[in-house]
This record gives sequence, C-alpha cells and structure tokens, in this order.
Amino acid sequence: MENTIQYLKEIPYYGHFDVIVLGGGPAGVCAAIEAADNKKTVLLVETTGMLGGMATSGLVGPFMTCYDRDGNILVVGGIFRRIIDKLNQYNAVYKPEELDSPSIHTSFIERYHRHVTAFDSFALQIVLDEMTQDAGVEVMLYTRFVDCICENGKIQKVVLAALEGLVAVDADVYIDCTGNADVANAAGVNTYKGEERSSVPQPATLMFEVGGVQDEGFMTRSARPELPVKAYRTPLDGKYKVNHYRVFDVDATNSQSMTKAHIKARRQVLDAYKVLREKTQGFENAQIAQVAPVLGVRESRHITGKYKITVNDIINGTKFDDRIATYGYGMDVHPRNEKESGNFKIEVAQKYYIPYRSLIPEGIDNLIVAGKTISCESQAAGGLRCMPCAMAMGQAAGVASALAVENNCMPENISIDTLQTILKSKGAILD
Repeated sequence: MENTIQYLKEIPYYGHFDVIVLGGGPAGVCAAIEAADNKKTVLLVETTGMLGGMATSGLVGPFMTCYDRDGNILVVGGIFRRIIDKLNQYNAVYKPEELDSPSIHTSFIERYHRHVTAFDSFALQIVLDEMTQDAGVEVMLYTRFVDCICENGKIQKVVLAALEGLVAVDADVYIDCTGNADVANAAGVNTYKGEERSSVPQPATLMFEVGGVQDEGFMTRSARPELPVKAYRTPLDGKYKVNHYRVFDVDATNSQSMTKAHIKARRQVLDAYKVLREKTQGFENAQIAQVAPVLGVRESRHITGKYKITVNDIINGTKFDDRIATYGYGMDVHPRNEKESGNFKIEVAQKYYIPYRSLIPEGIDNLIVAGKTISCESQAAGGLRCMPCAMAMGQAAGVASALAVENNCMPENISIDTLQTILKSKGAILD
C-alpha cells in the first residue's frame, strides 16, 4: 500500500482580509479584537463552537494571577482588564484585587495564587461574542485550519475546513494562536515539541465543574481535597472548577494520542469526583455540572523565533528593549511522568518580560505567533502559558499586525516604539 496519495481539488476562495487569526483562544480572541479596533478587516477562525479556548471549552480556571511573583504589583492590564470589566457587568467574576490566597477560590494554594481571577466560563463565552462583534471581527466557528500555501517566504493563502467544505482565504498578516503552532509548522517554521532533550511535554488534564457544594463546609485549609485534586470556587455559590489528575506524554498534534488521552482523562474525572464526594468536606452532595469538551493541553509545539526566551531570562527578569508584556507567575512545570513530583522547582524574578522577537518566527515573514507556542525554552514556558499572559501577547500581536498592514511592511519591521506606545495607551503594562 502506498504511504501517500495525491489529492487535487479546486476549492472556493472565501476572500481577502487585512489580518487572519487562526485560533480563538485567549491569545487569538485578543489579537483579533485589537487588530479590528485598529480599523483592520479581521477574520477569526476557531475549531470549536465557542471563543475562549481553555477558559471556555477547556473549563480552565481561575485565571492565574495578573500580579507579580509576590502578589503585590499588577503586571497585566490592557485587554485582559477589559474582559474582566465586561464579565463584571454579568456579575460573573471576582476581580483579582478582590481575592487573595489562601481561600476557596485558590483551593487554599498560597504560592503564586494571590489575586487570581475567578470567573464563569459561560458568561465569558457571551462576553467574547459581544467584544468581537462590537469590534467588527468576522468570526468563523466550527472551522479548522488545514494548510497554508507559501511562496517566497510568505504565506499566500490558508486552507480551512469549514462545515460547507474546504475554502481558501488570504491576508496581509496571519496570526497563529492555534495552541499547537499549526500554521507555523505547516508553513515550514522549525518547531520542537515538549522538553528540549526528551520531547516529552507537560501532562494534560480534563477539567470539570461541580455544583451543589456547601461552601461553608469548605472554608478552612484542612478541608482542601486530597491532592492532586484541587477545587476552585467560581463566582456562583456552590460551583467549583476542578483541576485534578494528569495524562502523561500526550502529543497534542496526533489524533490517536489525543483520542487515547481523552478517553483516559474521562475516567480520571470519575476518580476525582469520588475524592470530592467521599473525602472532601462540603462536597458530600456535589454533582458534576459539566465536563470540558476539550482536553486541557499544557504544552505542545514551540516555534523557533527571532529570540528564544530562556530559563535564565525568567530567573533574572531580563528587561528586553522590545518587551510587549510583563508577567510574574512561577515556572509551573508539572511532572512529565508518574515518577516525578513537584511543580515550582525554580524561583522566578519578581516580574519578567516577553520580547516581541519571540513572537516572530524564523523563515516566514508575514506570520506572528502568540500564546504558549512562542519561541522559548520548555521550562520557561511554564509560566508564560497561563491565560492572562497569553491575552497580553495576543493584544500585542493584534496591534503589531495592524501596524504592519498600515505601513506595508512585515511584522518584524514595525516600529517597536510605536507598538509599545499604543499598547501603553490601551492599558498594557510593560514596566
């Protein structure tokens, strides 16, 4: 049997946009809104039926802290804050300044958990729908990136699998927020998976929510669940997001690997639920409210970019001239196998910085990458992968794409001073 076949087919051309964002998770939705706010035509493509990625279809929460390492100084603002303020209109969030640790909102975890943001995932879906519509973003849900056509170091078109069939679409600038660096990889950018030496990624977890919890029974540290089960109270009384067991060595770019992992993770949900019901005070009558339809993947591909963020950069707080975001969460690297233990093994600087160059891949001129797949060492990505940081990166990518279109140049060649000035004017924190 042949290992390959040739497949030739004419497909419809959907049209041209200034900017196309592939992936509607925390980074992608922020990139799309920002590009559209800067008066650019934007197409946002998302595989699932909702925007928000891990925060919605993955049920991951709370948003990890947007403060520095010690929880004293705010380090993420901008569009992240706009989203929080919109959620507040639905009474669906506890703002970060309203929460401290340890508490029921942090599952009584103290380290790096000061000022997390507890939110309701369904309300976030509504908020992101409203924000993209208000900005004028054209959104295509239930649509998957398939491939890209490249020539002379640029992406000329991307091929999408829409429900009506394959379609082609093009743009001046593309932003890869797929969470797997799918666009960059298809375009020929050099990528690697997981930890540099072993290629083993951080493990995956299938999040779920429970309702019917007696909050008053879960008010003391002694009531916390048996680790690794962790329960985080949402803004709704008696409703908790549950982070728990891990599935190891999952290749998020391989369908068979993801299938086996998701099946195993579903059984783990039942195990964690049993811990809550039988061993955790206040959860005796809890019921599963929903299980995430999407497996939570902590690590997949990383791109080779113009600069690779190192562990030492995170330890020392290297302050890059082209910084586009600031963060302070620890290098949260979960054990890569069942024999390892512990997460935060290396201390980070009080705050650290993300350089714009790490969003710019080597080899493709009109592509920006934002989110957990940027150019960085695997260990360094342990903190950068968190959603507030991804949103900050997405905001920067959106503004940068608009500048590239306006100045008829490649993203690498935009004015960093102008980029930083615009980001600061929109509330982003760079110092």
